[in-house]
Amino acid sequence: MKTIDKYLKFKEMYKDHVIIIKLGNFYYTFLDDTYILNYLFGYQIRENKIGFPLTAKAKVKSVLNRNNINLIEVIDDYAYILESKNKNAYQETLKAAKSNILISNVLNNLMSAIEIKVKKEEANYELIKEFVDEL
Repeated sequence: MKTIDKYLKFKEMYKDHVIIIKLGNFYYTFLDDTYILNYLFGYQIRENKIGFPLTAKAKVKSVLNRNNINLIEVIDDYAYILESKNKNAYQETLKAAKSNILISNVLNNLMSAIEIKVKKEEANYELIKEFVDEL
């Protein structure tokens, strides 16, 4: 069974939990859970997944616990509940994380557009600066 298939199987059972899957010396997570780990830790999302070393598990567990986010660790075909709270903040954190990604993408696109305009004509810098200062 592929790792993503394993993730989807457990995600179906634990919708409001971050699912981390141990594979070799790393843990992996996918899809919506990547937004949460990106938001809380700055881990980079690549091809809808995030990987982090086994040595970071205690930190991940601690931060998720502090943020009231439930956590499931999958080793082989077994799921272990590492954190499970009645007042789970998974959905609220996911919403904030997706908003953060959206804002980051918009800002990156804006910065790229500004860079192109300034490189094309240096005088554009002053025009852009004046516009931003007026905001």
